[in-house]
Amino acid sequence: MKIRLYPLGCYSHSGDLKPPRFFYLVLLFLARTWAVLIISVLLRDADNPLLRLFYPNKIHFYLGLGAGCIALLLFFLCGRHHNKDRCLSILWRNSYPLLLFAIVSDLALQLYYLSEQHFQYSVAASVQLVFAIWILLYCLRSKQLKDCFRPTHHS
Repeated sequence: MKIRLYPLGCYSHSGDLKPPRFFYLVLLFLARTWAVLIISVLLRDADNPLLRLFYPNKIHFYLGLGAGCIALLLFFLCGRHHNKDRCLSILWRNSYPLLLFAIVSDLALQLYYLSEQHFQYSVAASVQLVFAIWILLYCLRSKQLKDCFRPTHHS
């Protein structure tokens, strides 16, 4: 396995390769249903029009929360010192396939929602679909992203 070297700023203080900045935007996109939930809770409105606007069908809301759980897990794991906790290190090293699964799940949900609407054109659905496909391609091609999930070779 060829080890790639990155600029010093790409490493954390503990020597772990940090994920690229775009990775955090990917996680935000995947956890967007959780963001809507948090905003609606902050507005303290039980029958929140924001929830009805983005998720007219409650089942879509709950499916979005489920799909966003992996993104929340990755948010939690990416800021940890993996060399200090063996369990976190193992979980982090095996998270790249989880990330890809979350993206593919998001794509599948979007296609499911579109099929329910008989594939009628929607700007919001189109933008989300394009973003999800672009994110999947980015995650498959980014060498730094793949490398940050690999084990570090320091003690």
